[in-house]
Formats: sequence, structure tokens, C-alpha cells
Amino acid sequence: MKTGPLEQPKRVDTALLELLQARDGLLTYVLLTDGNRLPVFDIAWGYDMSDEHAHVTSNCSPSVEGRPLDFFSTHQVTGLQDEDGTPLVVP
Repeated sequence: MKTGPLEQPKRVDTALLELLQARDGLLTYVLLTDGNRLPVFDIAWGYDMSDEHAHVTSNCSPSVEGRPLDFFSTHQVTGLQDEDGTPLVVP
């Protein structure tokens, strides 16, 4: 029996990813639910099958000397800040 393509869930983090992409090369702090504040200059992301939230790797393309490579899920993000600590609004 032939089946059709799997239906993917609605992505709930599109605006967040678009804002991080628009700030490519600029220091952006990503605030996480565990209290971490990650310095992010660029991102690469993807989705696992049936996920609404992306997994994100930061500072990897190109790598930023002296900055850690971090990995997080967009469901962990509680906020974004610019380099001065000013909150960035995700549309």
C-alpha cells in the first residue's frame, strides 16, 4: 500500500529564527530557560521529524575565534538581547 508524505507540524519559531538570521555577524545574546545567556554571532538550524521547534548551533559558520560553539532548542529561548543588553522583540 502506498502512503502519502508525512504531514509536518506547524513551525512555531519562524520569527525567532528570522530575527537571528537578520542579525548575522552582530552579537546577540540568547537567554535560555536554564538561566544561561549565550553570545551568538551566527546560527545554523534544522528540525527533526515532527518537531515544532528547531535545534540551533551557534557560532559555527564561520566559527568565531574565542567564542564557544553552542547548541540549543528554540523552545528553550526566553528572550534575545543586543550587545548592550537591550531586549530585542521577536515579532
